[in-house]
Amino acid sequence: MEKEYTAEDNIEEVVPDACIELMLKFGSAYVQTGDSTRELPKVCLIGLLSKTLTLKADGLVKIIAVRFFAWGTLPFLNIEVQQDSTMKVEVDDEWHNLFSKLATKVHTGEYDKAVEEIEDFLIGKRLNTLFEPKQVQTAAKLLYHTKGQFRVAELADYCHLSVRQLQRQFDDITGISPKTLARTIRFEAIRNRLMFKPDANLTDLAYEFGYTDQAHFINDFKAFTNKTPGEYAAEMQKLQEMFRDHKNVVFLQSPPPMPDYTVDNQKATEVDDHEEKPYILPDS
Repeated sequence: MEKEYTAEDNIEEVVPDACIELMLKFGSAYVQTGDSTRELPKVCLIGLLSKTLTLKADGLVKIIAVRFFAWGTLPFLNIEVQQDSTMKVEVDDEWHNLFSKLATKVHTGEYDKAVEEIEDFLIGKRLNTLFEPKQVQTAAKLLYHTKGQFRVAELADYCHLSVRQLQRQFDDITGISPKTLARTIRFEAIRNRLMFKPDANLTDLAYEFGYTDQAHFINDFKAFTNKTPGEYAAEMQKLQEMFRDHKNVVFLQSPPPMPDYTVDNQKATEVDDHEEKPYILPDS
């Protein structure tokens, strides 16, 4: 991302989603506002968010970022990520060399090559690690697939763990509980629906995503964004109307959802219009 911030437009709101983000900054700094004001470090790891993160900037910000699933950072960084954290990453010589290579490409506008560089680096690190949190991966993938609608007790049973074991392993690897991840995934799915279909019926949406009453739905959404679902939908409606006639504007979604499968003993069935075929839970 490259963006010029001005005095009139200096705020960036990072809305919660179900990913952990590694941010590498090469231009002007972001300053975190709120309870404590501080400049984000050049290499910053943003944990899973439970509320909107508000940042300020002045000048040209240049960023390369990597988004991980909830279980995804330990094989690469060996850091336990806490919820709502914006942590400085202490990098070794390998990472320092990578940062220098990326800086050269970013400052000449070669973002595609910078992305290829960091992808190759991370794939190389992943191939050399033996870290395999399989049970947490399996549980998290089920939560992503069901958009957060999977009971923790059933999740533990499926992974052949007690609820307490699952919660402890989840906390060690992701920094949050399975219930918190489920809630975040569900919010992200609802936010994406309203972003692209702001005229969706909110009552139907609440029941579709497992809420038993509107009050719970509204309070849950507002906890993440400081806006009600109706207020957020109205903002998205105005945004779409504003850009409706701009042919060069494309609305992009969050990362694609996990592949569609039905669960049966670590395997599943992927269904298309022609045939059924076995589908193994994906690794990434």
